[in-house]
Amino acid sequence: PAMIASLRDPQNLPHPAADVELKETHISWVLLAGEFAYKIKKPVNFGFLDFSTLDARKRYCELEVELNRRMAPELYLGVLPVRRQGARFFIGEGTGEIVDWAVWMRRFPDEDLLDARLARGDFDPAWMEALALRVARFHAQAQVAPEGFGTAAQLREHVLDNIAVARRWVGRGLDAALVDALAAWAERTCADKAELIEARRREGYVRACHGDLHLRNIVLWRGEPIPFDCIEFNDDFRFIDVMNDVAFLVMDLDARKHPAFGLRFLSVWLEQTGDYAGLALLDLFRFYRAGVRGKVALLTAGGTADEHTRAQFIEEARRYFQLAQSYTMPRTPKLYAVGGFSGSGKSHLARIGMEKAHALVIRSDATRKRIASAFP
Repeated sequence: PAMIASLRDPQNLPHPAADVELKETHISWVLLAGEFAYKIKKPVNFGFLDFSTLDARKRYCELEVELNRRMAPELYLGVLPVRRQGARFFIGEGTGEIVDWAVWMRRFPDEDLLDARLARGDFDPAWMEALALRVARFHAQAQVAPEGFGTAAQLREHVLDNIAVARRWVGRGLDAALVDALAAWAERTCADKAELIEARRREGYVRACHGDLHLRNIVLWRGEPIPFDCIEFNDDFRFIDVMNDVAFLVMDLDARKHPAFGLRFLSVWLEQTGDYAGLALLDLFRFYRAGVRGKVALLTAGGTADEHTRAQFIEEARRYFQLAQSYTMPRTPKLYAVGGFSGSGKSHLARIGMEKAHALVIRSDATRKRIASAFP
């Protein structure tokens, strides 16, 4: 578009930059220039997302900044107007008609995204503990959802929609037996867990969550893992059970073959929140999140003309649906108890054991402190 072409000239941006790099997704253009990034929403309407009017794009830019400042105030700086003077477009104040809006952010290198860090082996597992503390505080302060969000019926609809998309690819890369097994488990489990889902909704566990919490939406900023790019465009995806929110990250680490990191994150998050009852829904939520990833891969494959690329996306989808199936397998509960004198290394030993046994760690001293703080 002429607007984006004009904005690639550094002189049309409000801050000094030697050059402007453009990144594009299906819903936005991102201009990377010097220390800053400018994100402009595309005028699109996909049903679940509607940026088709100027007013809507302004509203969602403002909401994106407001919501992301809850966990990443260092990164989200504000909303700036995009103006037009004749054939020239520029971002910032001045004379000229406002034709669009941009989210103004601090720029960071892609290599500091946690998925990139993990892929190249430059990953400190302790980041998962720091992240869990940040996410637990965020969930404690997050707005409780209005009535009507996070219902058992909504979750069932979303879960089955993933499987309906998968069924259209049976015989074209997906196996009928796999899809049938997923569908049967989903129907049965959504029914079995409906009462618990509704009870948690009534008790305030459905909140204004991040909604898209995975490694590519977490950046190492000044030594701290900071989640960004939360869902602002769809209330159904945003107002969810807090266990659903953390399940996405745990599933993402499972998919990347690092389940111990996910369990480390989850252990600390549970330690802070005390939401051990929510674990009864963890497999269902991980199943759902793996299904979302599988569905997106299939939808991408369907829109891809190149056969080799399409085959890669179908294989990616197959892996995610197989991961979803792994969450349906019955497991025998096991309890390991680690005891010893104060300072003898119990926590360290438990952490090593957790990684080998794929188990959560519950520390008695942290549990006592949490109970004491809840009942002063």
